[in-house]
Amino acid sequence: MNVFKKYEFDSQEQYNELKDQLQDDTSMFVELGELRENKYSVDVLWSTGNYEQWQQYEINDVEGNGSHTFLGYEFKNTQL
Repeated sequence: MNVFKKYEFDSQEQYNELKDQLQDDTSMFVELGELRENKYSVDVLWSTGNYEQWQQYEINDVEGNGSHTFLGYEFKNTQL
C-alpha cells in the first residue's frame, strides 16, 4: 500500500544521510528544496512500511495535499 508523506530536514545533507540508510528501491522521493523556515522539504510516496525512522521529520501542518497530489495519492496527515 502506497502512502504519501511530507518531511522537513535541517539540511539537504541530513536528508541524504537518512535516505542513504534506506534499503528501499521502490519508494519515490521528490526533493522540493527550501520551502519554509530554512528547512529542506521532501515528499515521499512510500511503497513499503519502512518509514518509522523518518517520523521525527514528518510535517502535518499542511492543508489538504499542499500544492499537489503524488501520482494521484492523497497526503497522509497522521495528526488527523
